[in-house]
Amino acid sequence: MIMTTDTHDFVIELKDVTKPLERFTLGPLNLTLEPGYIYALVGPNGSGKSTLFRMLMNLVKPASGEVQLIGHSYSPDAEPVIKRRIGYVPELTEWEEIAGTIGELTAFIRYWYPGWNEGLYRELLAKFQLDEGLKLKKLSKGMQRKLALVYALAQEPELLLLDEPTAGLDPLAWRDCMKEISRFMADGRRTVVMATHILEEVRRMADYVMFLYEGRLLGTFEKDTLLEEWKSLWVDRAPEGAERIPGVVHVERGPVADRLITRQAAQTESALKERGVTIRTMGALELDEIFAYMIGK
Repeated sequence: MIMTTDTHDFVIELKDVTKPLERFTLGPLNLTLEPGYIYALVGPNGSGKSTLFRMLMNLVKPASGEVQLIGHSYSPDAEPVIKRRIGYVPELTEWEEIAGTIGELTAFIRYWYPGWNEGLYRELLAKFQLDEGLKLKKLSKGMQRKLALVYALAQEPELLLLDEPTAGLDPLAWRDCMKEISRFMADGRRTVVMATHILEEVRRMADYVMFLYEGRLLGTFEKDTLLEEWKSLWVDRAPEGAERIPGVVHVERGPVADRLITRQAAQTESALKERGVTIRTMGALELDEIFAYMIGK
């Protein structure tokens, strides 16, 4: 029998996980995520994000390696226990084969989750202007995203997996979703992993950022440290060999001033001062710029 009172250091742990895809192999992935944080998974379309989520849900099997969630590896006995502790918003929903209306689908989903919070479900349904009588086949993409989030939150999970959770939402619904995710995290013990293309979500919500590119995990970075260390520096004239200055990843020479991109702002600033170079302006980089420099573009 699988008990649910266990304690665990990592809410997700991947060890040498691989999965061949059409254009590349996902992995090997080695990853440990501690509970209590929001992790944003960022990468271009087709980089393997949705496949990774499906492996975490045991909907796709890895070719090799080990996947552990909330202290357990998937097995016939462990799978129901694991999934009762996970809320999942997939990239695509396939509900019409299960039920005809929201109410019918809710009755089916509610049955599988002993921790189902009916009051929260009703509250969120009203907030997102959804009605149990609505036919599933007539729901817009935005309505489907809202309903999927309602179900995931009403399960009262420990871990929330969100694959592009706000795709297709209008600005007001987007703001409501962000508020609900923040409320979900309020007790400090729950965890969110979300794949997103919306940089404002990462800036506003994430504690850590994970960059995935063509199946390779480039790293897991503390968001505030990442934004603090990656800077754009403008100088009158960059010294010879500026590309070899500590932290510098790119040099742009211009007719009036030169621009240096660094991933270690403090070290680069110190090295420039030693060379007698004055920094005229220092600015932050956007996350998409950081990602582009990481992959060498």
